[in-house]
Amino acid sequence: MISIDKVGIIVTVVVVTIALGFLATVGTGISSDIPPAIERTTASIKETGQETTEKLKELTTSKLPSRLVSIPQGTSIPGCEEVNLCYNPPTLIIFSGGEVIWRNDDSSVHTVTSGDIINGPDMKFDSGLIKSEQTFSYMFEESGEYQYFCMIHPWANGSVTVK
Repeated sequence: MISIDKVGIIVTVVVVTIALGFLATVGTGISSDIPPAIERTTASIKETGQETTEKLKELTTSKLPSRLVSIPQGTSIPGCEEVNLCYNPPTLIIFSGGEVIWRNDDSSVHTVTSGDIINGPDMKFDSGLIKSEQTFSYMFEESGEYQYFCMIHPWANGSVTVK
């Protein structure tokens, strides 16, 4: 019997030693023994959120690119309205705060006047006379649909949609 007790004691000592080694390297599984991975993830998410917010501020406060509209050669003669190219491009979609620059590439004087030929100018913007190779620009701050036309050549019209 003594030999069975010795074997039992040796087995018990080995099992306890293995268990203690396991607990020392892996832990008990109790939440206090688990490393705080969630805290590290939360910090990472906060940093990413801050970076995203900063990038968004940079994008919304930086100057939006200007859009160019040409008043093509020949606009002063009726017919450009038949192919919708009295202003090129005839329609634009831009974001609030965007600028549109109209350039007179025709040999005649033109205007860029908000409104339409039926109702007349609505006084939101007006270029006055734009000589050949001259420009007029307007920054659109409010969302909406803006129609415009040339008061000298009323067949010339276009629109800007501001989102």
